[in-house]
Amino acid sequence: MAFKHLMEVVLVLVVLWFVWFFTGGPQRADNDKPFIKPAAPIDTGETYGPQ
Repeated sequence: MAFKHLMEVVLVLVVLWFVWFFTGGPQRADNDKPFIKPAAPIDTGETYGPQ
């Protein structure tokens, strides 16, 4: 029973990997901007990254 559930989880992960890979995978990653919206500054008033 547990082995069946484990295989289902592995299958789902493999399917998600294929979807990720064939929709662009690592080439879609934008390493210059790790967030969709920059985090708010805490106390300095400065933002991170290139402006």
